[in-house]
Amino acid sequence: MAIKQRARSETDKQQRRSHILATALAMWADHTFASFAMSEVAARSGLAKGTLYLYFQTKEELFLALLEQELQGWFDDLDAGLQSDIPGSLHVTDLICTILDRRSALTRLLPIAASVLEHNIPVDAARSYKAMLLDRSIRSAALLEQRLPFLDAGDGLWLLLQIYALVAGLGQMADPAPVVRDILAEPAMAPLRVSFNSAFRQSIKTMLRGLEHRSHW
Repeated sequence: MAIKQRARSETDKQQRRSHILATALAMWADHTFASFAMSEVAARSGLAKGTLYLYFQTKEELFLALLEQELQGWFDDLDAGLQSDIPGSLHVTDLICTILDRRSALTRLLPIAASVLEHNIPVDAARSYKAMLLDRSIRSAALLEQRLPFLDAGDGLWLLLQIYALVAGLGQMADPAPVVRDILAEPAMAPLRVSFNSAFRQSIKTMLRGLEHRSHW
């Protein structure tokens, strides 16, 4: 049943926006971007479809808000972990992987960020998203460089950009289209199958080990 009360105060509007995003995030676990429908978001949120569009004018805008929310949460968890007293690259590898594992929605959102969302959003939304990403990356990069003494200035930001690229790339490979998934299920295709968690962990571990021992290159 549609919610009839109009959100008048800024607090009410923020609560309704958060409710819409929570509904959409739950739906995302069972949908692809193509199968995801704004009408279903409205119905599950208890809103008229027109009301939903007051908050998010397009599906891409809604997904960008979801992506920003999940990235902000990931950065929050990363920063908190980097400020702990446990040093070392192995701890940082575990921290990065554990946080990402808790945010499985992010591993499916990042692959569509550049390929879909950024092609269908207004410039103001794109600028806001990139500004947020830059600001959070710079802050977390500084913490990475404090936590890992072998990192040079600039290495923290480079590492975060590689993490972003790995999630986007490995996410697509580990979650292929149904027709490709069926092909990869064939025994002969086993070498092409990608397990996201193991491939991501090995990549992060290898990058950090390389940075730590680059004096021997």
